[in-house]
Amino acid sequence: MLKKILPFLILIIFISLILFFYNENKKDFTYLYNLNLIFIIKILILCFFYLVTETIIFKNITKFFFVKINIFSSFLIICTTYLCNTFVQFSGLGYRAYYLKKFKGIGVTRFIIKSVFIILIEIMVFSLLSFLLLLIFDNINKNINIYNLIYYILLIIFLISVISLKFYRPIVKLFKKFKFITKFNLINKLIKILEKFEQKRFNKYFFKYFILFCIQFLILFLIFYNSYGIFQKDNSILFSIISTMSTDFSFIFTLTPYAVGISETFIFFSSNNFDIKISEILFLTNIFRLSMFAIYFVFGLFNLYFFSRKLIK
Repeated sequence: MLKKILPFLILIIFISLILFFYNENKKDFTYLYNLNLIFIIKILILCFFYLVTETIIFKNITKFFFVKINIFSSFLIICTTYLCNTFVQFSGLGYRAYYLKKFKGIGVTRFIIKSVFIILIEIMVFSLLSFLLLLIFDNINKNINIYNLIYYILLIIFLISVISLKFYRPIVKLFKKFKFITKFNLINKLIKILEKFEQKRFNKYFFKYFILFCIQFLILFLIFYNSYGIFQKDNSILFSIISTMSTDFSFIFTLTPYAVGISETFIFFSSNNFDIKISEILFLTNIFRLSMFAIYFVFGLFNLYFFSRKLIK
């Protein structure tokens, strides 16, 4: 019971703190007057393209299992995934797994394991790009220094993702030697699926996923770079890289629905030596959330309606 309600308790605490902070520091939100229609349209377009990249990634997952889903249906499924995750943590992944099992015959465990491999590629790409770009722009801009700890963390995350992707079979063999682990039926099932996983075929898709996550990084960067411009401050490139990195990792290591509070915490600690206020961090994270929500809410509800009709039939 505690596991079910804990994410919502954390979510309520974070929202309460945000509302309390806003009421106590309204003067720090004067930059909101700088918002205009062109800025909002620009952010909405970028968020739409971000969802399109997610759509193409999902479409490639189905191709791996020799299943074809048209691009519009894939887009609707992605929007529904985000809509579900907004209210119930990880329910979006459950929805996708159930949809593919029910209508396309793809096993839930196989789909989840494939999704884990793709998440590892995402972690690898975002950690690598963040590490290299921060290193480059940190050396160019001498006015501010990035904490060395951030570089170490990014390097460790990158190495873990690479090792997991390339050497998962020896890792599985190592786990099999621990007999107390193999006593569990679910663990045995996972080990068997991992042993049969078509790594050579998956490697053919690797470059596609790598490029798609590079494009995602660029889109997220542009969202934060344009949003940061509202504050009219220096170090916009460095801060946008940190925001991009923090936002993506917060979605992967999320504890609350839609990573509310998690993204803010990641960005706050990563940019503690920047001239940035908490009110501005709240704006950056929530302009992205609200813009995404405006798109996937409409399409997600539309898809849920027809999905429920299919189930009833």
